[in-house]
Parts: sequence; C-alpha cells; structure tokens
Amino acid sequence: MTRHKQRFDAPLRELQALRLTNLLQKRVVATSSRPLPKRKIFPFLKLPAEIRNIIYEYALTDPSGINLVGVFKHKRRNVERISAKLQASLVEGSSWSDAHRMSNSVRKNQEEEPAPLVTSLLAVNKQIHQEGVDILYGKNEFIFTDSFALYNFMINLGPNRSKSLKTLRILGWLHGRAMKAYNHSCFAVLVWATNITAFHIDSQIGWYRASKYGADQLYRDAFPWMESVGMAQGKVDAVVDIIKLGEECIHGHHDYRHSQAAKSGEEKYEEFKTALRKSLGAQRQRVMAPTSQVKRVKVVKKVVEDEE
Repeated sequence: MTRHKQRFDAPLRELQALRLTNLLQKRVVATSSRPLPKRKIFPFLKLPAEIRNIIYEYALTDPSGINLVGVFKHKRRNVERISAKLQASLVEGSSWSDAHRMSNSVRKNQEEEPAPLVTSLLAVNKQIHQEGVDILYGKNEFIFTDSFALYNFMINLGPNRSKSLKTLRILGWLHGRAMKAYNHSCFAVLVWATNITAFHIDSQIGWYRASKYGADQLYRDAFPWMESVGMAQGKVDAVVDIIKLGEECIHGHHDYRHSQAAKSGEEKYEEFKTALRKSLGAQRQRVMAPTSQVKRVKVVKKVVEDEE
C-alpha cells in the first residue's frame, strides 16, 4: 500500500513544483515591470556639481585624446575613432595626396582599442546631457588625421555642440586637385566653434612651413573661422593666440619655393603671427572703410594704370 501511495505522490509533487515555479516567474515579471520606489533610486543629481564633474570625466574623457579618421559610412561622410598608436602610424605612412580613410586592412592593424567612453550616460535626462556634453567636448582633445576627418566631424556635430569644443589638433594638410578643397571646407564648417582655446597644427600648411607664406596659405584656407572667432571675442586677431604650431609645421622637410634655413624657429613663428595679423587687419579695414573711400582708391588705381 505504501509503495502504491509513493508512486502516485511523485507526479503530484512534480505538478505542484511546476505550478509554484510558474507562480514565482509571474511575480518576478510583475515586480521587474514596476518602477523602483524613490528610496531605492540613487540621487545622482543631488550630488555636488564638483563630484558629478569627476564622474563625468571618468566616463567621458580619454587622457590620450579622441583620435579620429575620416570614413564613408552608409553613403555618408563620417569619422571613426581609433587608438593613438594607429593614428601615429597613419600619419607616419601618409601619402601626400590622399585622405586617410579607414579600411578593413587598417582595422586589422589596430593592436589596441581606444579607451571606452560611456556616452550612453548623456541619454539619461536633459540636465545630465547638458553637463556631460560640456565635459565630453570641452575636456577632451580631438585629434584629426587630416582636414578630411575634421570636415566629416564638423558636418555631423552641429552648431550647438560645436560651441563646446575647446582643443583641436590636425595632423595633416591635404594636397592634390581632388582633396585640397577640404583644407578650406573644414574651416568653413568650423565657424560655429568660436570658443576654441587651442588649435594645434602639426603639419606643414600646404607646401609651406611657419612663415609669411604659410600664414598667407592658412588665411586663404581658414579665414571664415578666423573672422568668426574675431567677431565672437571682439578682437580681430584673437585667433592668432589660439593657433599653436607644432615642430613639423616650423621645422618641416621643405618650404616650397622659399628657403628659410637661416632663420630660427622663433623667428619663423613671429613672422607667421605678424603676417597673419596683417591679413586679418587688412580685411577689417576693407570692411570698415567708407564707400566713398573705396571708390576713391579704385579711381586712383585706374588713373595710375592709365598713366602707365
């Protein structure tokens, strides 16, 4: 009798266990779908602003800088983040007429991944987004392989976030008919970034090192951004103190058509800044000059040409 009872009790216990499991699962699902009570939510926004900024810096900054290279993704010009080591290798093996775009072969050569950034933190709410954006774009140095990468970055960034940028570095100036237009275009889309405190140039500007000719070439390429910074800061030559030239720009391999071997690096740098200030000041004088004065200058030039 006992054996028969045990035989019938076993399936009954299994059925009861199954029912209990289903009941517990339903309770877990119901509990997980409910919002947490306020006493269990960490009051992040009640922390002092200084502590929040420390957390933002841990989550959103990379001490080695944010290294970017230009890519085409989904039929759009865009950028891809790479490690500082790969960035250095791309610049070292650069071609004088080509923009450095990522490819599968280049990705395979990336021995280390860049430090991860927790950008999903910016999607929590509006206040955290605003505070985090200022850290992400203001505390990081953005390093671009060339003007193609800078152009791609800026057209996707937008005017509002551009105002948070503080430190930029460009490692290459493009050449050749197909690519050199990016040298001007990247500065044309940089006009919203008027709060930049340091813009580092670590390459020759076109064919020129730091000199009068290098300053003239930089003004031709970057005058939209330079004049925008001057208007925002109320000083026509404010950008001269923002631009920082690297060793490659001052002591490059050659200076096309102009030899400056006898000049020191400091002399070249001062000549560069003087020429840049002169170009910016001349444009201001043309803009501020009365219409009658402009016409008088044109008439005088025409008379002189007729006499010659």
